[in-house]
Amino acid sequence: MEKRNDIPYGPQGDPAAFSRDGRFDGSDFSTDASYDAHLVPSDTLDGLDAPYYPDACAPDAQASGGAPDAQAYARARYGAAVKGAKRKRAAKRSPLWTAVSVLAALVLVVCLGILAVIGYGYWHGTKVYDDIAQQAFPEKQLDALAASTIDWDALLAQNPDTVGWIYMPGTSIDYPIVQGETDEEYLKKDFAGNTGGLVHKGAIFLSSGNDSSMADQNNVIYGHNMNDDTMFAHILQMADQQAFDAARTFYVFTPTRNYRCTTYALDVVDATQTSLLQFSFADQSALNAYMTSRVEESVPTAPLDIDLNGVSKLFTLITCGDDYASTRAVLFGAVVESAVPENAPAA
Repeated sequence: MEKRNDIPYGPQGDPAAFSRDGRFDGSDFSTDASYDAHLVPSDTLDGLDAPYYPDACAPDAQASGGAPDAQAYARARYGAAVKGAKRKRAAKRSPLWTAVSVLAALVLVVCLGILAVIGYGYWHGTKVYDDIAQQAFPEKQLDALAASTIDWDALLAQNPDTVGWIYMPGTSIDYPIVQGETDEEYLKKDFAGNTGGLVHKGAIFLSSGNDSSMADQNNVIYGHNMNDDTMFAHILQMADQQAFDAARTFYVFTPTRNYRCTTYALDVVDATQTSLLQFSFADQSALNAYMTSRVEESVPTAPLDIDLNGVSKLFTLITCGDDYASTRAVLFGAVVESAVPENAPAA
């Protein structure tokens, strides 16, 4: 830069006056070095209402013929320095850092893939049972119990282990019932025989200890407590008083008999408690005592509003509790009506 002694540094060309204004110390910017040395950091520029240095001292003053925006210029210099520092840091990243970044990306991709597989498993499992219900039991004729008919031929053609159907109005419980050789067979295998994937809805199944015709006094039916509120998930929800009161009726259909049941108790018990699994009773008094004890132990308040002496048959529905491994939710239902279905096979 050419030395120019005639440059007016402050008001009326008085350097001291400009210094008194608090924005310039009166130094002589005769060289580029002296000019750069007197630049003030950009963070002190905010709020100033006048040029920060004389017009002619700006690097582009002679070319532009006017004063530049001082704040923009200083920030541009600062921004260039920051970008340069970032480039240097990026160049110094170690191979370990790169490996960690790649590994994190791979973990994210794997997790997203697993979530997608799980989501598909829930969707597919639900669709299997929706399709079966649409085919075998599309219309519910509940006013006349005998008129409720199931397409047993279609169900048996898909799965010879079919023994019944269970339906609870106002809930997602609307499924075929199967019976395996053991109580483990249908824990992972669904009605259609699917066992693969990360999600296992299994099937609703009658205890292997019961008669397949459900002729026992107490018929025990199992189902999973699924996170998407399907299968027997609603049973655990009935530990809540409002949910229990809203679903006091469920139906069990078989090829030879249809049953309407009233729920009278729900208990959450230890998974090892087997005393509830009584399939038969010595007499009516023993059956009545069993029902009374269940009412007394019920989690929701369940007044025994049915005639004990008029009950001769029970259905007990079991699913996992909140602690899937160690607790079970058990819903107790008493048969209050039965009828021979219109499509029952001839005797």
